[in-house]
Amino acid sequence: LTIGIPHGALDHLLLNPKIDNKGLIKFIIKYLAIIIGYLIVWIYFPVPALIAFLMMSAYHFGQSHFIRMELEKLKKTTYFFTGVFYLSVIFWGDFENTAIILMGIVDILPLEDFGWPVIISSLIISNFLMAKNDTKAWRLFAIEMLIMGMVLYQLPLLVGFIIYFGFWHALPSMTEEYQSLKWYFGKDHFKNFVKRLMPFTAASIGGMWVILAVFYPGSDSEELILLFFILVSLISAPHIWYMNIFLEARKS
Repeated sequence: LTIGIPHGALDHLLLNPKIDNKGLIKFIIKYLAIIIGYLIVWIYFPVPALIAFLMMSAYHFGQSHFIRMELEKLKKTTYFFTGVFYLSVIFWGDFENTAIILMGIVDILPLEDFGWPVIISSLIISNFLMAKNDTKAWRLFAIEMLIMGMVLYQLPLLVGFIIYFGFWHALPSMTEEYQSLKWYFGKDHFKNFVKRLMPFTAASIGGMWVILAVFYPGSDSEELILLFFILVSLISAPHIWYMNIFLEARKS
């Protein structure tokens, strides 16, 4: 509520901080079109929609680890496998709850034994790619991945995801947005930054609250968590697209 959802509430300013009303309307229409299109995929093709969301999230999460660092070789692949590692330790660390929540879409119990191969291989590939880039800090990244991986693997599913999503992804992304846009917000840049976050944050949280409230009476906790997961995926799809353009433009 304080970091996760708000970190995507300034997508309309990332590519054009001086956006006018006409541009804002075009942005909202494009944003909603992506959400509606992805919702249709979820309705008719839930398993491909789930796979697409996990792949997008892996890339997006991995990208946030290199916000302050330029990779010259296979950077998109590095982003992806770094994200795969963190998602895999979270999901397989509490595989029972992961399987229960996703049961409404697909039975993932046959994948239980693939946990450690995915975790270890993604860790090795990610570090190999970082070393290949001759990144001086790659050893620190490796240590961080090992420590964070062990911690996240031991935590309950939702706790691990909240900690990682909030403080290892959303917070660095929001900090980068603030540093890039504070010139536009003038003297009281932090106050104005927070004020500009509020409208789309409130719209996102309010919209999800209404939808969850409608389904609450006839749903159990796992179904509500799955519904929340899908709602987050819907607002994440356009955010990932805009954030990728923003971050890569910053490095070019």
